[in-house]
Amino acid sequence: MAARSLLSALLVAFVLTQLHSARALTLSSRLIHRFSDEAKTLRISRNGDPKALGRWPQRSTMDYYHLLATIDFQKQNMKLGSRRHFQFLFPSEGGNTVSFGNDLGWLHYTWIDIGTPNVSFLVALDTGSDLLWVPCDCTQCAPLSATYYTTLDRDLHEYSPSGSNTSKHVSCSHELCESGPKCKNSKQTCPYTIEYYTENTSSSGLLVEDILHLAAGGDDASTASIRAPVIIGCGMKQSGGYLDGIAPDGLMGLGLGQTSVPTLLAKAGLTKNSFSMCFDEDSSGRLLFGDQGPATQQSTSFLPSNGNYEMYIVGVEACCIGNSCLKETSFKALVDSGTSFTFLPESVYNKIALEFDRRVNATIANYAGSPWKYCYNTSYQDLPKVPSVTLMFLANNSFVVHDPVFLIHGDQGVNGFCLAIQPAEGDTGTVGQNFMTGYRTVFDRENLKLGWSLSNCRDLNDVKSMPLAPPKGAPPNPLPTNEQQSTPGGFAPAVAGRAPSKPSAASSQLISSQIPSLRLLSLLLRLFLIIFVF
Repeated sequence: MAARSLLSALLVAFVLTQLHSARALTLSSRLIHRFSDEAKTLRISRNGDPKALGRWPQRSTMDYYHLLATIDFQKQNMKLGSRRHFQFLFPSEGGNTVSFGNDLGWLHYTWIDIGTPNVSFLVALDTGSDLLWVPCDCTQCAPLSATYYTTLDRDLHEYSPSGSNTSKHVSCSHELCESGPKCKNSKQTCPYTIEYYTENTSSSGLLVEDILHLAAGGDDASTASIRAPVIIGCGMKQSGGYLDGIAPDGLMGLGLGQTSVPTLLAKAGLTKNSFSMCFDEDSSGRLLFGDQGPATQQSTSFLPSNGNYEMYIVGVEACCIGNSCLKETSFKALVDSGTSFTFLPESVYNKIALEFDRRVNATIANYAGSPWKYCYNTSYQDLPKVPSVTLMFLANNSFVVHDPVFLIHGDQGVNGFCLAIQPAEGDTGTVGQNFMTGYRTVFDRENLKLGWSLSNCRDLNDVKSMPLAPPKGAPPNPLPTNEQQSTPGGFAPAVAGRAPSKPSAASSQLISSQIPSLRLLSLLLRLFLIIFVF
């Protein structure tokens, strides 16, 4: 019995020693200096040719120290490059935007490149929603053939994650997966569905992560190519307006949510948390990430909604027609490039429309089936002077729309015009893309302000070094050059919407490195039990 007790005590001591060893388990390897004699021998043995050494400096010479410093400088530049903060970023195709009139829903579009190898998409720009989605592995998408559209001179594309070397599926456990609680398991690919403001208009599919190709420019950087990881909606099924010519090749949400491209670029430290869009009178324009606008611009603060800044909402203090400011015309408005026209709360709309009608020297016209109430007969030669519409903000800042109408074309040219404003349900209006035309509109998310300044979208004094063309060496893919559609032909509904969002957090992964030691410990415990029994 004494012998068994002694043996047990010795085995317990041995087990405890092994436990301590398992905790202190380390792995080691021998370090060799890059220019040591041993490294030199290894290099020759691997290549079989002393000439493969290239430039091999003798230790302690000036050439030796110079080469070491050069390598250090290269490493520092690599580190800085990964965190480099650019003054401006823009889509690799050049950042130009264009509107195709009624043919593609009166919205502004730009070419973007996604994936590896890159595929080009003509996406609508929408500040009223967050997600960037494109037609992808389609079960129900809009036609992509150029023959279906009046103004396109090439076919549009469909994205497939399996065709991109850099695509990654976003799992249901990902912090940016809104549908996580509805998933059957956390490892499946995150589904998404976005319902837009327009009735029965939606996009649904799966979330993926892939590369958005951008170019950098500005005073602090020569033009460079940037590969930015972003969240993309693989839009398998579209409905409503997205099947009728609005955003057939996808939509870039530019809202305040966690999945929007401006949010992801700012979180990656690539540029300031701001961007601008400029829409010119000739239907062209440009998009700049990181742009906070000129010092001379006017501005107003964004307003929170239910205590949170979720949308670009501003507070209008008063509305003016010409030089006459109207009483009781204050309201809140969403600034939304994804809405074609401007909508005002009905009480405000009625006051503005009546005052506009009183000042216009033209005969009211009735267009059957048109939602536009205030339309007028005219010809191009007899166009009357149209009063401006001004939105007044705090600190006497004013947003002046000098031409708040659209022209109606017939067989003989211009035969009328309409006030391009509609009444909205509720007490919140929408400042649409038509009111933003002629302005460089800045969405300064860092300071929670909307900025604006008159611009032709080409002569931006503080971004003169920004190229309008793609960076050198980039494949050319110009915007379609066909004549722009100018005949309204019908009302293009607003397509802006917003998917809910939640905060992002970094995910973690745990890796075990002591499995062999634990297996040894298990065998020792079994041996102890055998000895104890006998």
